[in-house]
Amino acid sequence: MNVGLGTAGFGTSISESQAHEIMDTFIENGGTIIDTANNYAFWAGRGGESERVIGNWLRTKERKQIEIHTKIGAQPLDGRNFDRAEGLSKVAIDRAVQACLDRLSTDYIDVLYAHIDDISTPLLETWSALSSLINDGVVKRLGISNFSLPRIKELQEVISAHDLTPISYAQYRHTVIEPLKGVDLGVQICLDTEIISALRERNPNINLVAYSPLLDGSFEFDGALPNNYDSEANKHIVKKTREEARCYGVSPSALVLKKISDEGIMPLTMTGKTERLLGNMQLFQDEN
Repeated sequence: MNVGLGTAGFGTSISESQAHEIMDTFIENGGTIIDTANNYAFWAGRGGESERVIGNWLRTKERKQIEIHTKIGAQPLDGRNFDRAEGLSKVAIDRAVQACLDRLSTDYIDVLYAHIDDISTPLLETWSALSSLINDGVVKRLGISNFSLPRIKELQEVISAHDLTPISYAQYRHTVIEPLKGVDLGVQICLDTEIISALRERNPNINLVAYSPLLDGSFEFDGALPNNYDSEANKHIVKKTREEARCYGVSPSALVLKKISDEGIMPLTMTGKTERLLGNMQLFQDEN
């Protein structure tokens, strides 16, 4: 099933009991990939809440049937913003990964992402440390998230020159409408054709992942789009998407997720309500 479960709100805006019910529903309906990060959700708590909730749930499941994806490098040291994040030095990576394993109640991570770029640490140090985790069996595959195009190309050269573990996953902000030109999304980077081309040039089979595909329900509910997406062109696309969804008898969110999947990109969906999750997954049921 080419859709993953986002968990940024687990343990904060979404209670642990709700989160367990959501994960049970996701797995029972064919889902396998649960996506988290060590800094979820510092903006509503301290960070680590999501992983801890998943770990408590995972202890009751068959581990090999579930893919756990997590991210490191973006936990704010001051608990407030990314100006002083933990980074991706070898010391920071080793410390963060051990903490992830403890919270997740597992002895391995299926996919580990470098969550945001750490320009203060040489890419060779970062990727050598991550590759060592692969060699030790602690991590199965590596990914990047929110790396700029120039840094992707630089990292690919480092990987090639030093025979390091390739990039298997790349996670970026992406949906069916484009943000306004020139908007500031902070550390978040939107997927575009240049980034896709650069990633696929070195690994044609790379797994592309879209976070925030549903823009917090913007396709479902009437009203203004988020400021960074509020344009007449985007409003027209949203209107057409709603009309098309009605023709199929599904929710607009379900149609958006399927459109992204049909691009060859795996979207993430997050909700605290099982009925909403089932609706979002509706167009993926035939893939089971």
